[in-house]
Amino acid sequence: MRENNKEEVHLEEVDINDVKVGMYIEDVIEGDGRLLVSENRIIQNTGQVEDLRRKGIKKVRVDIQKGKDVGRLIATPDVNVETDQHKREFEYYKELDKAVEVHKEGLERATRVLKAIREGKPFSLTTIKSAAQDIVDSIMRNPDALLSLSQLKDYDNYTYIHSVNVAILTVSVAYHLDYSEERLIEIGMGGLLHDIGKMRVPEEILNKPGKLTDSEFAIIKRHPELGLESILDQRGIPDIARKMVLQHHERYNGKGYPFGIKGERIHEVGLISAVADVYDALTSDRIYKAAWTPQKALATIFKQRDKDYSSKIVEIFTKMMGVYPVGSFVKLATGEMGVVVRIEQGALLAPDVLVLFDKYGKRVKDPYKVGLYKKLAEKDGEKYRIEMSLNPRAFNIDVGDYIVKTSGLLYNKNLDKK
Repeated sequence: MRENNKEEVHLEEVDINDVKVGMYIEDVIEGDGRLLVSENRIIQNTGQVEDLRRKGIKKVRVDIQKGKDVGRLIATPDVNVETDQHKREFEYYKELDKAVEVHKEGLERATRVLKAIREGKPFSLTTIKSAAQDIVDSIMRNPDALLSLSQLKDYDNYTYIHSVNVAILTVSVAYHLDYSEERLIEIGMGGLLHDIGKMRVPEEILNKPGKLTDSEFAIIKRHPELGLESILDQRGIPDIARKMVLQHHERYNGKGYPFGIKGERIHEVGLISAVADVYDALTSDRIYKAAWTPQKALATIFKQRDKDYSSKIVEIFTKMMGVYPVGSFVKLATGEMGVVVRIEQGALLAPDVLVLFDKYGKRVKDPYKVGLYKKLAEKDGEKYRIEMSLNPRAFNIDVGDYIVKTSGLLYNKNLDKK
């Protein structure tokens, strides 16, 4: 939770009708807990204001030391916003090609290590550290590209891809918290190893389709301790990684396991891995449940801030992922439907959408990208706002296919809708 400080005196509550292009506003949170605008973000077009008004937002807080102030209407600094946006987009798709390989190799390495542990064989610490280093390198080059691939899922290899995704998510949060590169690598190792204890849980319990018995759940709850036991004598594993193995199921309110510790007694990497672990689990298909949409998962986690999860970590995680995370299947006000393929940081309601269905609900032969950030700024841009999030399964869409395809598709080819 952010503390009150001297900067608070520079914030002024403003009626939504008085918000102007060029103003910097603080967090705007919808009634259901969704973050609509990140802190200290500039209003760059009237479409952003209209969207907030339509969602029932009456007032916002404006930073009067930046951009346009309600009273003084100071001119906005001369910044070529469009050029910056093009640069961010280019750098994103450029890194996405590399990130696809990082994710693929990370999955192969994690699979080898976790299978070795299940079979009681020694595993290579170098393999894990190399995978973590590659994850960190990619995120440091571009913090959004590899993060978008954390939305890739594999029903048949859940445990392995879950480990890679948690590593990406935890490193990404720690990167936003300004952890050093050395610590980021250690956190990446912890993410890849966090569920190793499940390798010592019988598969018939892990993959049971029905409800677990009390005794079966008790076995599941032991996997953090079993994981720590598995690496107890393994030299070279950082203490931070061990903390993540042991604490990723602890909860901020003390209602987690295995020890029921709470609050500041949980290491920050434990708090980070708790959010990353549950988000990836909720958005994945399992034998006993269908995947939730990213929006439902984020809203559920957000409502549990300061209860199950640290408010500080949840707020960072929500801003990092966006209101409509990459992989979300959405319907535009035009009637078109498609997959979110890139988040525009600072404009969480205006991602890039790869359109797969036209306004009549028919599959398009050649998918095309709609950059909502640009479209919403146009005279009739309101029609391009996102109307709702949908379940892709109902339309026989595997969003993972399109996330990966965009790595080459959009970087090497102009698919913007004219």
